[in-house]
Amino acid sequence: MLSTINRGTVVQILQSIQSSSRRCQIHSTDLILKTSFFFSTISTNTNLPENGGNAQSSISNNSDGGGKTKKKYKNTSWNIVPRYNGPAEEECTPEQKKIRDAIIASRPRTGLSGPFGPWLAVPDIAQPAQALGRACRYGTSLSFRESELVILLTGAKTRSHSEFDIHVGEALKAGISMEIVEAIPRDEEFSLDKVKKDVMPLLDNEREKAIALYTSELVDTYTVCDKTYKYAKATLGGKDSVLVEITSIAGYYTYVAYTLNAFRVPTKKPEEEGSK
Repeated sequence: MLSTINRGTVVQILQSIQSSSRRCQIHSTDLILKTSFFFSTISTNTNLPENGGNAQSSISNNSDGGGKTKKKYKNTSWNIVPRYNGPAEEECTPEQKKIRDAIIASRPRTGLSGPFGPWLAVPDIAQPAQALGRACRYGTSLSFRESELVILLTGAKTRSHSEFDIHVGEALKAGISMEIVEAIPRDEEFSLDKVKKDVMPLLDNEREKAIALYTSELVDTYTVCDKTYKYAKATLGGKDSVLVEITSIAGYYTYVAYTLNAFRVPTKKPEEEGSK
């Protein structure tokens, strides 16, 4: 009913009620009842501030400051029923336990989640996969924002809801807006043309656009044409090595996505994520 209200407005309304009561000779009890009803109405619909500031309705509590209500991203993968989570701790061989402990030590916040459980079943795969993941995540010249853009596009193309859901939170922390996240085409909707049309216009600069174009073309067509390669290379400082980094991130997270999809690895419940 009322979205904002301050104490000055309250005073004006009360004065109006009092003036009306004098003109119409309303009984004082009637005035009290009208005033009580007024305050019960505004207390139901608004949060009245203590120091005269603007109050906000429950709808605008999540406002972005521009009058728009922020949308909360909906996790779609926390309730996936897993096929295989990897060997139980008590079943691990000494070699598996050593790798397991190393993974947990390097990932104190998330532990043995995502693809690492299934990978642990084969130590000769788990060990280099962990090292490659660390290099792709932390050892490139790309910013975290740029890396997360590559990962989200890869997760969207590979139809990995777990991968996409995991990295939405990381992407938002890195500065990617929810508008960009929601613009990324998902699953069967994914195409290079849709990324060009819906995502690239929202990106901040030519560097991000070049990364998005190169990544989307690579994951959508499994290669990159000469025009895209030359444009991306020129935009990214003329270094082929940067394109090696982007290709490696997309390739690694495609492997991650395949693992999550094949073994149906769920993400944590949203409330569990928020409690960390």
